[in-house]
This record gives sequence, C-alpha cells and structure tokens, in this order.
Amino acid sequence: MPVQQFGELISDPRKLTRHIIKVILTSLALAIVAGYFFDQTISAYFANPDIKATIRGPARVLTDAGLSEYYFILALGVWAFAKWVAPHIGALKSHSHRVDFYRRWGLNFFAALLLCGAITHIIKFAVGRQRPHKTPDFDPFVFTPFTTHWHWHSFSSGHSQVIFTAATMMSVAFPRFRWFWIPFAMLVAATRIVVHDHFLSDIIFGGCVGYVGTLLALSVMRNKTKNGLY
Repeated sequence: MPVQQFGELISDPRKLTRHIIKVILTSLALAIVAGYFFDQTISAYFANPDIKATIRGPARVLTDAGLSEYYFILALGVWAFAKWVAPHIGALKSHSHRVDFYRRWGLNFFAALLLCGAITHIIKFAVGRQRPHKTPDFDPFVFTPFTTHWHWHSFSSGHSQVIFTAATMMSVAFPRFRWFWIPFAMLVAATRIVVHDHFLSDIIFGGCVGYVGTLLALSVMRNKTKNGLY
C-alpha cells in the first residue's frame, strides 16, 4: 500500500478492513507454506559452522535494531520535543504546522508500538511455538501453548513486529525514503533467522502484525482522539 494512500485507507473503514483481511490472510498463507517447506531447511543452513562464522556476528549486532525500547524512546522523545520544546524555539515558530504533525506522529507511533506489542504477546502466549535454538533438529512443529517462558514464544517474531511498526511509521513521517525503510525492516527481521531465535514463518507473520497493528492504531487515533495523523 503506497504511503500516499494511507490517509484514504485510514479514513475509509470498509477499505481498511478489506486491506487488513487481505494482508493477514496472505501473511498466514505465506507463513504456513514457509512452515512446511522452508523453516527447518533455512534454520539448518544457518547452523553450518562456516556460515555461522561468517554472518552470525554481524547479524547478532544488527538484530538489536528490532528492540522496542529504542522506538518507544524515539516516539516519546519526538512528542515531548514537539509539544514542550519546539514552540519556544524562534526558528521553528514559522513551522508550527510541521511541528504539530511531529507531535501527533510521536503519539501515534507510541500507540502503534503499544497495540502491536500487545497483539504480538497474546499470539506468542496462545501459540507457544518453540524457538529454533531449543530444538536439536530445528523442528518447526513443537508447540506448548499458554506458557510464559520465552523459549516457547517463537511465533510470531517480536523484533520483526517492532521493526515493521517502525518502518511503517517512518514511511509516514519521511515518505521520500520509503524505499529504504521496508528493505531495512526486512533485513533486520531476517537476522532473527540467522541467530536462530525465529523461523522464517515467525518473521513473516511478525511483519504482518507490525504493519496491520500500526494501521489499526492510526485508525483508532484518528477516530477516538484529536491527535490523528489523517
């Protein structure tokens, strides 16, 4: 969905619902296919000692770009700056409309992170999929539903959800660079496979939750508050 169409999408409940259903069903289908045909093979590939020696180190560093605390700090920082600091800076007074946009953007980003995170943790708890590094043969079909232990919180990927939430919101704030945000999110999500914290199907649906949850948060902020972006 092109960034410039987000406003039209968010303001039309029927169109938004159809889009969300299509994205969820497509992601589920891809995740199921990945689970049956690719999850185990790809995880085993990255267990190869030569492969691990080459890319596991960089992947372990890059994967932290999916940690939620960075984006909570960013969202609240932008909101606080735009609300309390920017109005007192003379050079920004002529850009009050833009400053107010970033104030609302920070609030919407914060709401999206909260909503997407809640959805992700509910799914993790309900599904209870074992992480790749806990299975000796990378069996993707080991489940212990309704457990709080993180070893059984593989589906769906929280890091993937966070980075796709961030990529969607960054595309809203900086649409000229949307060519960068989504590929970067895909790269960060892929590191979760390399470090054996997730299967391919986990990151597929994690990305879906991040994108869909962000759209829902934007819709709620538009319809239920005075701080909507559209």
